[in-house]
Amino acid sequence: MNRLGALILSVLVFAALAIVSSALAQRGKSDAPDKRPVREILKAAKSWGYQLQNISAAKLDATSFDVLIVDAGMGIGDNAGLKGEEIKRLKTKPDGSRRLVIAYVNIGEAEDYRYYWQASWAKAPPPWMGSPNCRWKGDHRVRHWAQDWQAIVYGSRRSYLGRLIDLGYDGAWLDRVDIFYYWRGERWQAADDMVRFVTDLSVWAKKLNPQFLIVPQNGEELLSDARYRAAIDGMGKEDMLFGDRGNDVRNAVPRIERARRNFEPARGDQLPVLAVEYARRRENIAAAKWELNALGFVPYSGPRSLAYIGQEGPRHNEDGDTEATVSDQGDDGSCG
Repeated sequence: MNRLGALILSVLVFAALAIVSSALAQRGKSDAPDKRPVREILKAAKSWGYQLQNISAAKLDATSFDVLIVDAGMGIGDNAGLKGEEIKRLKTKPDGSRRLVIAYVNIGEAEDYRYYWQASWAKAPPPWMGSPNCRWKGDHRVRHWAQDWQAIVYGSRRSYLGRLIDLGYDGAWLDRVDIFYYWRGERWQAADDMVRFVTDLSVWAKKLNPQFLIVPQNGEELLSDARYRAAIDGMGKEDMLFGDRGNDVRNAVPRIERARRNFEPARGDQLPVLAVEYARRRENIAAAKWELNALGFVPYSGPRSLAYIGQEGPRHNEDGDTEATVSDQGDDGSCG
């Protein structure tokens, strides 16, 4: 072998060794568990994704989000949700680092596509069930203080939270916490009822799994209650800046300022806030990201349907919808 051939061979051997070394290092990184408490991982999160429809574990697995909020299904047949092994796989990002996988739970409405729904309720609803929410088909408001409803949400292994814990989710994302607005005319203590509900379900869930995260979405007025802040691990917020009167319409200044004030107790307790905006125009998406970052929130931009990740998916018939703010406009989707 001449000198040139020897040199080429040496270069090739060196390159091969470098590739093997890199692969072994990456594998070692993937295999090394992240021993931080999940609450600390949530606090350190810089990005998150939010999808409730058309869930594909393979597509979500390819994303690089620090946190994923997904619908757990909890139905039957095709709506059964992610399997335990899929959830476990999603907990590792493509670079090998830890990711949190948190399941969506609607605690303010009963949904007729979940495992707990009884066909008889359509004609003879239980006393704790209120009127349907016509903005979202299949959703029915509930009297959240009713023990029978709360027993569906938590309290046993067969309850909603019990199933999520057994499946291996890192936590629960509690939607329609703000249903207490709707019931204040019927029950003056509806806000305190919600504080007690969230506090009690948190205590129960953390007895089963001390690492299980409780993250409510909206209803930030409840943050003024120290019991509530002690029971939760973070907050979610929709439509902080846009959306009350249209996805790309800026919210009224008093509305934004009130929300900022309501979040001050969370900032004081260093509770992380994951904020989603449904604006479609690029300039509004960019403005929202800048403003939310300035507040210390972790921003995400997606379609209102939450039928796909990001803004580049196929148009969905729910993407153009906008939701009135109950506290401001007194309308959260009443029928008729």
